[in-house]
Amino acid sequence: MLRAIVLALAVLAAAKVWSQERLYREGAEDALIRAYRERAMAACQSQEPVHSPAASQPLWTRPASVALEIGRKSANVNLWEYDNALWPARFKHPHVVLTAQGGAPRSVCEYDVIEGRAYLRQL
Repeated sequence: MLRAIVLALAVLAAAKVWSQERLYREGAEDALIRAYRERAMAACQSQEPVHSPAASQPLWTRPASVALEIGRKSANVNLWEYDNALWPARFKHPHVVLTAQGGAPRSVCEYDVIEGRAYLRQL
C-alpha cells in the first residue's frame, strides 16, 4: 500500500515538473515571437530574393507561418566543428522563421535574433 502511494506521488511530481516546463517553453516561445516578429518581417522584406526576380518576391508582411527555432538550418557547419565562426548561429542562436505563402518553391526566411539579420532560402 505504501509503495502505491509513493509511486503515485512520484508520478504526480513528474507530471507537475513536465507541465511547468511545457508552460515555460510555450510562454518563452510566444514572447520571443511577439517581440521579434515585426523586426523579422521588415528584415526579410528588405532581403534580395534567392533565385527569383524582384516582381515575384514573396510578401513577408503576411507569412503563411511564423515559428521559433534554435539554430539556422542553412548554416553549413557540422556539430563537431565548434571552432567554426558560424557554429553559434547554427546551433545556439534563436531564429524567427517565416514561411512565404503559396508558390511551388517555398521560400523561408530565417531571422537571427542575436545578429539582427535575415537569411532567405528555398525549400
